Amino acid sequence: MHITFVCMGNTCRSPMAEGIARKIISEQYPDSGVTVSSAGVATYNGAPASQNAIDVCREIGVDLTAHRSRRLNPEIAERTDLFAVMTRPLGQILQQCGIPAEAIALPETEISDPYGEDEDVYRECRDEIYAAVSRLLSSLPSVREKGATE
Repeated sequence: MHITFVCMGNTCRSPMAEGIARKIISEQYPDSGVTVSSAGVATYNGAPASQNAIDVCREIGVDLTAHRSRRLNPEIAERTDLFAVMTRPLGQILQQCGIPAEAIALPETEISDPYGEDEDVYRECRDEIYAAVSRLLSSLPSVREKGATE
């Protein structure tokens, strides 16, 4: 299964979600077969992750320095099994673009965009994303079937 995390600019929330998911998968579900990436609906290709996103993710052992933004496109959509969005309106945008509702994972609570805010706001956002990604991954059939490794 391939999950693409989606936000607006692919420089803050979705890169943090991608990095956090990679960490959780490698530590808890290494044999699950789940892969992840991220994209934005209103971005251009090639922008780095925001410095605050890089800094607060480094605090939990997630390295975003190599990240470069990608605009969601048909090629990304083609290889994605599940789109994990940061807000319900993003889910609506994806549906308007032809993504079926059953392929979109909506957050339990909206994850606000920290763009332009200070590190404390980014840290809160990171922690919200960590909890949401943990819940999402633990709910996947491929993860539940394999079970967490000790």
